[in-house]
Amino acid sequence: MQQQQTATLTTIFSEVLANLAFMFSDDEPAETPPGEVWLETTIGYQGPKSGNLCFWCTRSFSVLLAANLLGIDPDDADAESKADDAVKEFMNIICGQLVTALHGAEEVFQLSIPEIRELPESPELLDEPGAEESTLSVEGQRVHLAYAPTD
Repeated sequence: MQQQQTATLTTIFSEVLANLAFMFSDDEPAETPPGEVWLETTIGYQGPKSGNLCFWCTRSFSVLLAANLLGIDPDDADAESKADDAVKEFMNIICGQLVTALHGAEEVFQLSIPEIRELPESPELLDEPGAEESTLSVEGQRVHLAYAPTD
């Protein structure tokens, strides 16, 4: 079941990036430049089942995501000012899609408000026991999503 959830997570992760923001994953490994600021965004859901999602990306990826969502140039001031909101909206969509894929559309689930924070250093993106994870290279940037059921 865990392997199936990981495949579902990766599929949803890449499809939402492609369909929402026209950002496509590739097979080239991404290198993060030293000194890049990393963000951690979390969201959870409660209902008959519950779980949490955590997304790690660089600040520059969040600006690119905002620019693609808004249809503006990444150098536009709006892209930077709306970057956090873009990542939060991305997480809302990912969580909603994942809940439906894993648990169906019959039950009612409550999603938490996404929370975002800057990390003091680059995250250690190691596999956690019991967590399903997906790492993608998108637009030359490494992004990582982890899902953990809580019940």
